[in-house]
Amino acid sequence: MSFIISGESGAGKTETAKILVKDICEKSAQAEDDLAARLLASSPVLEAFGNAKTLRNDNSSRFGKYMEIQFDGQKRISGAAIRTYLLERSRVVSITDPERAYHSFYQLCYGADAEERARLHLKPAAEFCYLNQSTCYELGGGDNAESYRQTRAAMTVVGMSQAEQDDAFRCVAAVLHLGNIAFEETEDEGSRVGAAAEEHLAAFADIMGVDRGALAKALTTRTRKTFDGAISSPLLPPA
Repeated sequence: MSFIISGESGAGKTETAKILVKDICEKSAQAEDDLAARLLASSPVLEAFGNAKTLRNDNSSRFGKYMEIQFDGQKRISGAAIRTYLLERSRVVSITDPERAYHSFYQLCYGADAEERARLHLKPAAEFCYLNQSTCYELGGGDNAESYRQTRAAMTVVGMSQAEQDDAFRCVAAVLHLGNIAFEETEDEGSRVGAAAEEHLAAFADIMGVDRGALAKALTTRTRKTFDGAISSPLLPPA
């Protein structure tokens, strides 16, 4: 048996899918089973990293999802697999007011505790270029900090360790800092990281565990492989 849930943006595909999965779990004679609970908990995790506010609704999925649920001879859930595709990556770097980027960015900025904020060098959402292209930071009737706690709890239910969860949000923070790195042209028609962006360059390097100087070079030069060896040349700042 297969279900195809389709429709235009705002038609209710995300909510319909959640209702369908919940109903299947409740009728599988394993409503309290750990596997069913993990399957239900996958929704908030996928939504945090793949849903965003659009002009149509506050929780629009910006990716496709294929979910497969297996049953045993007693009609109990015995396994599940979820595959995602066509993630709208452009929404990370460009959003339209009053839309938002993916929920995970705001959840982290508002919900991280003092220790995590220090470790990830976090600032208020309005200070990150990937987020302040829009004036919308919070959803009506929603709470970013509470959503962050719910996402963390769901990640635990689906089986992600604390270290794996930290790694996921470490990448989210790194992307935010990368978006704040601006470049300026040099006299030799190359580019360098702007003085105001040095803080975010250092933060990105620290979060991802890479050398700051090597990172700056990678962002301002390009290397081409030829038969005679590698040739590096400077890059001009983005127009």
